[in-house]
Amino acid sequence: MTSQALDDITAEQSGELLRMILPLMSKHQVPITPQNYAVWFDYVRGSNPELKSEMQQLVDAGAAFTEKLNEQLFEKYKSECDTRHFSRIRGEMSELMDDLSDSLQDAGDQAQQFGGHLDGVVEDVQHSSNMDDIKDLLSSLVQETRTMRKSTQLLHEHLEAKSREIILLQEELEQERKRASTDPLTGLANRRAFTDALIKACNDVDTPDNLSLIMVDIDHFKQVNDAHGHLIGDRVIRFIAKVLQENTKGKDLAARFGGEEFVVMLTATGLRGAEAVANTIRTAIAEARLVRADNKQPLGQITASLGVASYHPGEDPLETINRTDQAMYQSKRSGRNQVTVNHDLSGINDAAF
Repeated sequence: MTSQALDDITAEQSGELLRMILPLMSKHQVPITPQNYAVWFDYVRGSNPELKSEMQQLVDAGAAFTEKLNEQLFEKYKSECDTRHFSRIRGEMSELMDDLSDSLQDAGDQAQQFGGHLDGVVEDVQHSSNMDDIKDLLSSLVQETRTMRKSTQLLHEHLEAKSREIILLQEELEQERKRASTDPLTGLANRRAFTDALIKACNDVDTPDNLSLIMVDIDHFKQVNDAHGHLIGDRVIRFIAKVLQENTKGKDLAARFGGEEFVVMLTATGLRGAEAVANTIRTAIAEARLVRADNKQPLGQITASLGVASYHPGEDPLETINRTDQAMYQSKRSGRNQVTVNHDLSGINDAAF
């Protein structure tokens, strides 16, 4: 995928694009958020051919740009951390390391010169019987020692300053990595980070059925948004995220999978243990009594449908996600606010995706 930087265009061009994009987003009932605007900006500008093609197909087909679809488009095309920023940080760190290497080389050269001068003084002293000559030699040695001490002190200060710069750059790089793998609304891992972690965990599995997944989907979430607005809907999503965080530990990982859907990876946990955790999560959600912060009015009962499955060694991790997802949809079909367990590779995973 290729895209042209936003700062490659003039302010006038940016304003023209703005006047084109906003009416188009309004026409398709797309909320004007920074994430959505970034997607539609690239679509209207045509700077990303793949995004342009997919968006045009959706527009031509009269697709409804739901919250989930908008999030998927952003995740697919725009949520990558700015690689130029990573490159800049790496470049600066490389320059710092080169600078430190040069400084150490200079220090080594100075030490070698000092050592040579010291050897010469010692040899001259050994072959001289004139006290004035010896005094001059010792005076020269003292001067060289002072010069070497000053150079060492300057090097020490230089190394300390560069070390602080490297630490700051490392912290900045780590923040960028976290930002690229974190859902901004909930603070949970995002879908990409979860998938990467699952693949790694599956590769590390050495005991059958000791890695399990729980898929969680908020029931009738659209009704919450319609009745109370998206800000309240966001607070409900954050509440679910908190429940998941409270029920994960150690190497377990909770993630926002998309929209109102979440997924939990339980390490060293079999199917029965995962089912118990899922029921704990379901109960905590259903028994919560949430109220609006502005008027203290109750939101009504919030429930979720959950699916559980365990990874089978040798299975494609994406198929494990699929089986867990299908189990969750079985809970939806069976009346919601319940947990469905996928026991093996044959049952509900027959549904293709």
